[in-house]
Amino acid sequence: MGLNVTVSKPSYVGDIGSSITLGCNITSVSSAVSEVRWYFHSSGRYHRLEPICNTGKYSKPTPENPSLTIEKLALNDVGPYMCSATNGDGLNVNSTTTTLSLLNSRGLNVTVSEPSYVGEIGSSITLGCTITSESSNTSEVRWYFHSSGKYHRLEPSCYTEEHSKSSCRTGKYSKPTPENPSLTIEKLNLNDVGPYMCSATNGDRFTVNSTTTTLSLLDSKEIRKVVFILGLICCLLVLLVVTGLVLRKNKPMFFLQIAYTFQRAEDDDSKLWDAFISFKSQDADHQFVSSKLYMKLETQLGYKLCIHHKDFLPGKAIANNIVDSIANSRRTILIISREYLQGGYTTFELEMAHAEMISTKSKHKIIPVLLDKYENLQGLMDDTLKHIIQSVTYITWPGETSQRDVKTFWKRLELSMPKKSRKLCNKSDENTQLLSNWLETSA
Repeated sequence: MGLNVTVSKPSYVGDIGSSITLGCNITSVSSAVSEVRWYFHSSGRYHRLEPICNTGKYSKPTPENPSLTIEKLALNDVGPYMCSATNGDGLNVNSTTTTLSLLNSRGLNVTVSEPSYVGEIGSSITLGCTITSESSNTSEVRWYFHSSGKYHRLEPSCYTEEHSKSSCRTGKYSKPTPENPSLTIEKLNLNDVGPYMCSATNGDRFTVNSTTTTLSLLDSKEIRKVVFILGLICCLLVLLVVTGLVLRKNKPMFFLQIAYTFQRAEDDDSKLWDAFISFKSQDADHQFVSSKLYMKLETQLGYKLCIHHKDFLPGKAIANNIVDSIANSRRTILIISREYLQGGYTTFELEMAHAEMISTKSKHKIIPVLLDKYENLQGLMDDTLKHIIQSVTYITWPGETSQRDVKTFWKRLELSMPKKSRKLCNKSDENTQLLSNWLETSA
């Protein structure tokens, strides 16, 4: 009927001779709270605390102020307390227990190792308890379990099932001793769920109870489900990390094809060329550009390539030719080899291409093509080229050993080129003649 009663804290610690207030919170939706009571557990049962019979010892709890203040704390105040309330509908609700303990209680201190434990049905669990006694040795240790509104002492060879008579089942509970005060519970089941309390008596016949520790259970199927889900998540994370590392250096064709499909056309600007080719004028590099790269991209696929042998303006400074050609190209293809990394105009070309990429916010893209393995070239690269290699995907020329690898290389390079809004066609006879003249001069 919407009546809730809760204690503010699961445990309190006070000083002998001082006062302490145990908090209680009450909410009632259907009707107002009519009465508030507090109970104290001792001698195996709960006793109602009567403010009138203990003048000045306990405060009188009210619906407006349901908390309990205890004056002049003494050793017999140590133990569990419970707040109870009744509303106008006659509904009575009890809170969970809150445990009061005292500091320096004749040097006897009893504490549980953990405020709560989680076990698995059918398995065993150990509830830890620590006992220190300064004035005399501990003579007895007991454990209590709270059910049906009161604490029951747990006997090592017997336990009580709810709604049934006491039945002895040897091996259910371990026997706590001063040397080993912890409690081990075997063959956990749903009846074992709830609060537990450790209690000790020393040679001075002084008894102290610990705060409560709560046991809850996880079904073995649920545990297996959680372990499976966690394992699956870990596998997915590892897969994502590995995939990310692979994609950083070698994007699969599938992803390149998807990106190219949704890429917008780039031939609606005033650029003169699709790509500026930066390479070293050495025999091997020159031969790769003239007989392979040019033949594939411009002759077969119809891209317009800017190559200094055929496109630089005579009489114009080489540096100005480089700057203007890169600015009028949509891509810069770097043909990187050991000779390329020796310096010269190639260093200036990659620096200008990098600057163009930054100034256009990556609209001008750089495509590094390695004629050797990355590991063989890495040590010769300067900081600018290393930054480019780390920020964009490079392509490695596989050589002529595998036709499948060569086909993949050209497809990847094609998908990295600018997308056209109209179908590409073969170049005119004029360009074919230019190619013939260039190949003759490079032979």
